[in-house]
Amino acid sequence: MVEYYDVEFVDEGRTIQVAEDKPILEAAEEAGLDLPYQCRMGVCGVCSAMRVEEGEVEQVEGMFLSASEKEEGYVLTCVAKPRSDLKLRSHDSP
Repeated sequence: MVEYYDVEFVDEGRTIQVAEDKPILEAAEEAGLDLPYQCRMGVCGVCSAMRVEEGEVEQVEGMFLSASEKEEGYVLTCVAKPRSDLKLRSHDSP
């Protein structure tokens, strides 16, 4: 049975349910959110504009994120899948 998690997009003021086996970007698009992306493979970094404030994700090792960016909570939403309820914020936000 697939687990679903609440993913809150703080800046957009929206919370959606995302299956544990679905990339966050894909679920967000299906819910009508317009998030940045380009390659959908975790290599370009365009989708790394989101930072995890709360919760856990699983993501394949993308070539774009540095160790310090990962420590700061940045994720590649095109390949990241939720492993708990999440709170995501744009890195442009204060």
